[in-house]
Formats: sequence, C-alpha cells, structure tokens
Amino acid sequence: MADKFGWGKRVSKLAGRLTETETRVLEYVTESPHEAAFMSLKDLCERTGVSKPKIIQLYRKLGYERYKEFRNGVEEFYAHHINAYRASKATFKDIRSFDQLVTTSIEEEAKALQRQLEHVPTDDVEQLARSMLNKRRIYILGTSTGMYPAHYLFQRLKRYKLDVRILGEDSQHIVEDAFGINEDDMLLVFHYFPDRRRTHGAMKLAHDCGALVVVATDTMLIELTEMADQVYFVARGSIRLHSSMAVPMHFVNLVMLAIEWLGGETFQQYLLDIEKLRERYDLG
Repeated sequence: MADKFGWGKRVSKLAGRLTETETRVLEYVTESPHEAAFMSLKDLCERTGVSKPKIIQLYRKLGYERYKEFRNGVEEFYAHHINAYRASKATFKDIRSFDQLVTTSIEEEAKALQRQLEHVPTDDVEQLARSMLNKRRIYILGTSTGMYPAHYLFQRLKRYKLDVRILGEDSQHIVEDAFGINEDDMLLVFHYFPDRRRTHGAMKLAHDCGALVVVATDTMLIELTEMADQVYFVARGSIRLHSSMAVPMHFVNLVMLAIEWLGGETFQQYLLDIEKLRERYDLG
C-alpha cells in the first residue's frame, strides 16, 4: 500500500527539528536509498553507527509505527532514483510488441499523475499560484532535467505581465542573474540533479536576502528543505519510466491553470491581446 503522506513530505516537515544523529541517518538514507531500502534495522545501525533506540525514535518521529513501514517509504523513494540502465531494463522486461509499449507507457504515466495528487493536493497548487501572483518578481532555477519545467514556466508567466527571470542558463552568472533579489521576490527551484551545490548556493542567497524560497523536487535533501519556505514533492517518473518528465510538466501546467483561474478576466484579456498582436505582426 502506498504511503499516503509520502517519504518526502514526512522528511520536509521535520526540517530544522532533527538532532545531529537523526540527520546523519537521513543523510545516509537519501544518499544511498538503494542500500537502505533493503537493510534490516540491525544493518542500518551498523552502517550509520547509530543505536537501535535512536533509529526507532527517528522513524516514529517521521510517523511510521514499524521499521518495515519506514523501509517501504525508502523503497518508494528509491523507485524515483533508479539509474537509466535499470529503468530501461524494467521498462522492456515484459514488453512483447510496440503496441504494448505504447499502452504500458500511457498506463504508467496515468498512474504517476494520479499519485501526484497525493503528494501535491489542490490546496498546495493554489497556495503556490497565489504566492507567485503576490510577489514583485519571480526567479526560476532548474537544474538538469528541471530546466524543462523551469523554461516552460518562464515562457508562459510572461503572458500575464509578471516580472519573471530565469537563473542558471550560464551557471557562472547566477549571482548576476539574482542580483537585487529581496523580501518582495520569490525563488522557485526545480531540483532534479544529484549535485546540489549550485542549487544550495542559489537557495541560500535568496533565503539570506529574505525572498520566499520554493522548491519542487523528487529528492528531499535536508540541506535544501531547511532553506525552503514551501516544498513540493514532484517525482520524475515511475520505476518503469524513470526518464519521463510528464509529472513535473503536468505540475507546472496545473500551476499555470491556477494562475489563469485566479487572474480571471484580466488575464484572459492579456491572452486575447497577445493573439491580436500575433495576427497583426504575422508572428504566429
């Protein structure tokens, strides 16, 4: 049975309230989920150097009653971090025809999109949309494949006369791109990359300047979630379709629809004005 609260949300809710020992265990789990998901409690104690009572205290703090539930949560987390080779093997293991490949892919995508509602309920989508509309300027950063939803959102938000900037197209000039960010602004991060140094630096800069920091990710890394005001667990794909970006792209599309809904007739008029300009200047 799927964890309705989700590993990512459980961890993010504890951000800033973990002991040094608990942080050490979670850092090991998030960095080596492929090992932790299949370890006995005894093995996890030995690997992390943390006592059994301390680990029991941690998984109960996370809301799990038994170690098996804790481990299942880790295993579900690991499913989103399987490498490309293993994902390909899982995809084609039982495929016998091209028709079956297409049908299976669509079914897997549909399941992944439905599961996303458990991780990011409608209230959260509305909260993010309202936050974006209430800010002076929106800065967007996408790492690795996170650049796809980042660019899509950057392109579309300009339709509503929102002041939006994208960071990191040239990774050497993030500071220049973010120069002037303050408490009236927002940094929205799409983090899908094992190396979190660049993400961490950009988030810390925005956090220290008082900006609202929001992160959408499939990896609940403690050092990132501690600096985020809002965290959204948005998985890349199922274990059978790891390379898929359907869920993150659907997530940003939902945010766009929410913004249009909240903008009402004013935003509808903006869209109409844009179409008129396309026709007038033959820029369709």
